[in-house]
Amino acid sequence: MPKTNEKNIHEGHRQRLTELVHKAGLENLSQVQQMEFILFYIFPRGDVNPLAHRLLDKFGAIAHVFDADINDLQTVHGIGPRAAMMLTKIPEIFNIYTDCYLDKRISADDYSKIYDYSEQILRFKNTEELYIVGLNSLGKIISKRKLASGSINMVGVSPIIISNYLASSRAVMVFLTHNHPGGSAQPSQQDEKATEFFQNICETLGCQYIDHVVVGDDGVYSFHSNRLVRKFA
Repeated sequence: MPKTNEKNIHEGHRQRLTELVHKAGLENLSQVQQMEFILFYIFPRGDVNPLAHRLLDKFGAIAHVFDADINDLQTVHGIGPRAAMMLTKIPEIFNIYTDCYLDKRISADDYSKIYDYSEQILRFKNTEELYIVGLNSLGKIISKRKLASGSINMVGVSPIIISNYLASSRAVMVFLTHNHPGGSAQPSQQDEKATEFFQNICETLGCQYIDHVVVGDDGVYSFHSNRLVRKFA
């Protein structure tokens, strides 16, 4: 008899939660309900409510679930390699979405848009990443490429990689942007050497260097302005 009651309780739960999301909006639901709804797309059948609780009990918040190490995720009962991989890819899906709506036109005289772009793609990353961003003669962003992630050593990036990027993208102006997750945006000596290294490559290849932007927990630093241009509360 208890099993029958339990079955009745969970029967139609997915449909009810889906209707609630439609009526109230996902942002107005509890974190457990939000996590559960996300899990619907990873687990097409079954009751994922207990799994949503286990994930939040271990990691504390949905964002921390997405940012968790893929191996740590698999220590949670019910999460296998496929589910762990899909959860860690959600921030990348979000980045693709927001990238489409970012202002793609950056005036060489309006550096605030460079800061906007850098902050948008890097502020909430939990690993260090380095990007080169190319613009055409009208200031429109035409492409970006991740040059390194994890432990970044810009001096170790081959000039051939940068040269190939400039040739394939046909960028006439470029800027660098990277982040200091968990640290200050103030540049290190390695960042300063990297900037000089990159400027020299651009000069050699006839491409205009615009800026090198560093995004940290405390704000945004611009090498062009030689100061912290934004402070985060």
